[in-house]
Amino acid sequence: MSPRPTVSRTRREEILDEATELFAERGYEGTSMSDLAERVGLRKASLFHHFTSKEVLYAAVLGRLVESVGQSIARSALAPGTFEERVDTLSDAITDLLGEQPFAARLLIREVMDWGPVARTELADQILAVMNAAVMFLQTGQDAGAFVVTDPKQLVITLVGVHFMPFAVGRVVKGLIGTDPADPAFVGPRRAAVRAQIRRLLLAKP
Repeated sequence: MSPRPTVSRTRREEILDEATELFAERGYEGTSMSDLAERVGLRKASLFHHFTSKEVLYAAVLGRLVESVGQSIARSALAPGTFEERVDTLSDAITDLLGEQPFAARLLIREVMDWGPVARTELADQILAVMNAAVMFLQTGQDAGAFVVTDPKQLVITLVGVHFMPFAVGRVVKGLIGTDPADPAFVGPRRAAVRAQIRRLLLAKP
């Protein structure tokens, strides 16, 4: 397939960003394509040119985040440098990504917890592929003597919680530390905290 023109890709991303916030604010049932079309300044017919149904749009919102996490893992696994440097890069990349898409993180956790139709039909294999890629990265570091890992699969489950849950329970986090995860000011301190926590979990020599 030939790449999409830059203008179309930019418009698509704009639609996905606005749809993510609408779905987070109103839920799937409470979000209409008409409301989204108005928010992005398109006629409804033009919106359906980009996404043929609300179901397709919702799947794209969630799939974009899962795909981006997978790409971050792949880049870190192939990057030059020590395993310590690579795990720092990966941790920072995922925290930054979730900071850019905090509403998508909340939606994804909700969809997977409810095991909704998109999770069952669109995302299950994609999510498992991403998690298995993370397992392989941990096993490679373990084989090289850089990581201390008892059970890579269990550790990946733990790392999902470390990265995603603060964005999924934003109101609780704000009550505890005074900053909402949707606020850009949250990301810097969170990046440093997660990096330190993961080093303690993984590295043979902290």
